[in-house]
Amino acid sequence: MTDTKVRQLNDAELVAIASSALATAFVQPADAPMPDSEVLPCTLGCSSCCYLPVNVTVPEVVHALSAARTVLDIVVLGERISAASAQTRGLDGSDRLRARVACPLLDNQGACTIYNARPAYCRAYNARSSRDACDRLIGLGRGLADPTAVIVADPAPFDAAFAAQLCIDRDLEHAGAQSPHLDLSHALAVLIAKPLTYIEWLQGDVDAWVRSR
Repeated sequence: MTDTKVRQLNDAELVAIASSALATAFVQPADAPMPDSEVLPCTLGCSSCCYLPVNVTVPEVVHALSAARTVLDIVVLGERISAASAQTRGLDGSDRLRARVACPLLDNQGACTIYNARPAYCRAYNARSSRDACDRLIGLGRGLADPTAVIVADPAPFDAAFAAQLCIDRDLEHAGAQSPHLDLSHALAVLIAKPLTYIEWLQGDVDAWVRSR
């Protein structure tokens, strides 16, 4: 068995890895039909899915934070990220859903502030059912979440998200790095406090609470 040479990747290289994988996996063929609003009700400000936990790779979270730093005040950004992580730490999927804590990268109108740099599974979440069903599942504007809400989604974006992260995993493997999968909110909280933590993550050193569940 031969040892894989480990090359330390910097943040710019990680951003490039994420950008390339996302662009390749989510490319829209020129002749592909665009869904109309009745089929795909997702629009600007539709943010129910942004209350769900998001599985990310190290390059994706570095990419996301890098983009966020260019559009949000660093103090406000840090406060938002810290609060979201603290409110969801230790919660399992159902409890997290009931907690209704929004992604810290949303603006006050429910729009993503890093839309072009958003992670793979943020791109994957979609609905072909009514927007009302999404809002009922999270409980937005209604008080309590409705677990009976049924959301019909297109599986293709989820396949693309899986492909994007698989590409990232392979790129990191070729560099001799580990590719742990992380919870977006918790990883952002660690990274904004200690910007070089990604080096430890690429060596496989990740606190259990930061890992994606």
